[in-house]
Amino acid sequence: MPGLFAILAACCMFFFLAGCRKESATRTYTLYTPIYKSKTEVLAAINGNASQSVETAGKFYIKDNFIYLNEVDKGIHIIDNSDPSHPAQVAFLNIPGNQDIAVKGNILYADMYGDLLALDISNPRKATITASLNNFFTQRMYTNGVYASDSTKVVVDWIEKDTTVPVENNIYPPGCANCGIFFNAAASSSGGSKSNGKAGSMAKMVLMHDYLYAITEPHSLGIVSTTDPRTPSFVSTTYAGYDLETIYPFEDKLFMGSAVGLFMYDMSDPLNPVKLGQFSHGRACDPVVTDGDYAYVTLHAGTECGGDANELNIINVKDLMNPTLVKTYPLTKPTGLSKDGDLLFICDGGSGVRIYNTANPSGLKLLQQISSNEPYDVIAGNKHALVVAKDGLYQYDYSDINHIRQLSFFSLNH
Repeated sequence: MPGLFAILAACCMFFFLAGCRKESATRTYTLYTPIYKSKTEVLAAINGNASQSVETAGKFYIKDNFIYLNEVDKGIHIIDNSDPSHPAQVAFLNIPGNQDIAVKGNILYADMYGDLLALDISNPRKATITASLNNFFTQRMYTNGVYASDSTKVVVDWIEKDTTVPVENNIYPPGCANCGIFFNAAASSSGGSKSNGKAGSMAKMVLMHDYLYAITEPHSLGIVSTTDPRTPSFVSTTYAGYDLETIYPFEDKLFMGSAVGLFMYDMSDPLNPVKLGQFSHGRACDPVVTDGDYAYVTLHAGTECGGDANELNIINVKDLMNPTLVKTYPLTKPTGLSKDGDLLFICDGGSGVRIYNTANPSGLKLLQQISSNEPYDVIAGNKHALVVAKDGLYQYDYSDINHIRQLSFFSLNH
């Protein structure tokens, strides 16, 4: 028996010592070191290569025969859509930090990180800057989470480098004060007016009559006068809700989607928004469209907004002071949406674009599903739908809803 106790004691000592052994756990990060250019240099090179391919499409805007397609944080592709069966790119506006677009007459408004630019696009191949409102978007961040508030220079690109550091030494990589830091889990040891165009439902900046309205930071609505379109002038900013994300104009109202609900404003006096009712929902990202009687809100999970809802909420807004939920419909992972008469188009992740008949909001009828690669946003009207998806820009003719016809496909990296 003494021999057995000795063996057991030795085993226990082995496991005790093994448990005390210091492990060299590590984490791998991607460092983003900014490449700067002066604003003067950037603005002088606003007219980019007209044949530049689209790599990462974002929001889009349509006006007359043109489509303005955002290249996320890089600029705007201008596409001649006179023949929807054969769209042709005619220009590229090189605007670092761009995400939103609005067009009034021949003047295009675009964000360049924190600044709002006005450009004359009478000749889209030779756009000229007519005005700039510096630091209008007061909390706009660069990719790495650093506020984009420098008045003299702009980040035009990033140098990416993976680095691995011991967890016990520092939770962040040392010696990189100017780098953006992203934790790389995969590499870790632990796992409006006639002259205006139309924006998609994901827009954070819209035109209504002679004013531009934009989400300047997560809780504020900024107002800019465009009475003289070439020289927009700052009017004011006002608190408009919590964690605001999108704006949808309808008649003289603004419907604002946020991570916590829907906020509605009367803009009869365009300089003095009057808050109407609000509708609260679980935390999620939520673009919205409305027809005046009902608001259609999609909620999607898995983003910085938080939450786990993937659904459509239909809200009765006939009484704008007392909006009420009509019904909730489960979806896959919805983002942008658009409405044309009784037809509701919803971009729904792997399910493509769903098309519903909304004649009875409490009993939607699914009419069609258009297969596409992770659609992001849609603009539908006059029997013509444009869809921005992961792989490109699609156009459809839905004059016969039972036989939807694809008109064209403008490929990314074409």
